[in-house]
Amino acid sequence: MRKRMFPFVCIVLLSVSLRGQEVVKDSLREKSISIEECQQWAMENYPAIKQHDLLEKAKEYTLSNIARVYRPEFGLSGVASWQSERMELDLKMPEKVNISMDLNGPVNIPVSIPEMSIPVSDRDRYNMSLSLKQALWTGGRVKAGKEAAKREIDMMHAGLDAQLYEIKDKVKELYFGLLMIEGKEKQLDRADEILDSLRVRAEVALKEGVVYETDLDVIEVERIKYRQLRMELEAKREACLGVLSMLIRRPLSKETRLQMPLEVELEKGEIKRPELKYLDSKIKRLEADLKMQNAENMPKLGLFATGGYGKSGLNTFDRDFKPYFIGGVMLSWNFGKLNTLKNDRKLKQIQQESVRVEQESFIFNTRMEALMQDSEIRKLREMVESDERVVDLREAIRQASEVKYANGVYTISELITDVNQALIAQQEKLLREVELKMMIYSKKITLGL
Repeated sequence: MRKRMFPFVCIVLLSVSLRGQEVVKDSLREKSISIEECQQWAMENYPAIKQHDLLEKAKEYTLSNIARVYRPEFGLSGVASWQSERMELDLKMPEKVNISMDLNGPVNIPVSIPEMSIPVSDRDRYNMSLSLKQALWTGGRVKAGKEAAKREIDMMHAGLDAQLYEIKDKVKELYFGLLMIEGKEKQLDRADEILDSLRVRAEVALKEGVVYETDLDVIEVERIKYRQLRMELEAKREACLGVLSMLIRRPLSKETRLQMPLEVELEKGEIKRPELKYLDSKIKRLEADLKMQNAENMPKLGLFATGGYGKSGLNTFDRDFKPYFIGGVMLSWNFGKLNTLKNDRKLKQIQQESVRVEQESFIFNTRMEALMQDSEIRKLREMVESDERVVDLREAIRQASEVKYANGVYTISELITDVNQALIAQQEKLLREVELKMMIYSKKITLGL
């Protein structure tokens, strides 16, 4: 019985789990989202964001490698060689020598010198040795190397942040594009309501013989035109939702409500773009490179020891295999780089100045762009105010035209023209309001706020 119940329980649990996942997805599709949330999600899910973790891991390994300079360095080597000539001592000794002695008078006694064995080295040599080196002082190379590595990674982080910042602008374009589509769809709903009301009136008037049947045809043509516009908008909306959903890695649908961003006043202040942080980190990296150059021109002090076994060892003329040992203090100083040190410093200073000029140019261009956006914002605000007056007038004209049409003074074509003009005025006002908020948000992105 238990064996029979187990598959059934598994199926029930699986269906409940899948149903739960569907509910979660549906809740995500239907929830209300803001542009700030979309931008945050897009940056968090952009593939390049993974490079931040990779850079930190690379930084950890790089600093660890630099610090290992002070660890003992071991080396094992073996040599087997044969040389064309032997090493020998060319000593010529006389066969006899006279020894002078003073025995109440000069006496010279001849003495024979025995034969001497003069050592000669072998042609073949064999050597196996283990060496040890220990750095004591590197002239500041370790400290300068760590700082240079940190500055390099910081610069790469800042460059990645500048790259990711561009995603905000992409999200902004899609988000406000969807808001504009949403506004146009609302106007189409309004147009459908007005045309449906006119159709009902025209049908009643047709029964009374007041209007022609073609009036209904004219109204139906306009309704078909608006349906076609709706199909175009739905296709654009679906495409924009698909791209935005891909960017933020969240499921979106037509039921997802996009919150209208609040219109906020942006104070004139400091530019906080990530590009400036990147350029600043580039200058600091060049400063670290300059310190590294200075450290590389300093001497290095260390200990060394070598132990080996071979023939011959330290004694060239020894033909037996013997162990040997050498140890001491080692000082090294490469003077070759001192020839270019002065020019290298000037080159780094020129590179720093070049980055500062690039920084100033970026700030200048950003401020100019912000000024142009300020001008556009003022223009849009003035136009939105005038749009309100135009909408009121067009709506009054439309209502008057309906009365004229009902009294037989206006034709249906004249009425439709006034209806369309009223709808266009409302649509222009709505789109300009969205455009105004979009321009304010564009300035916010321009300043990095």
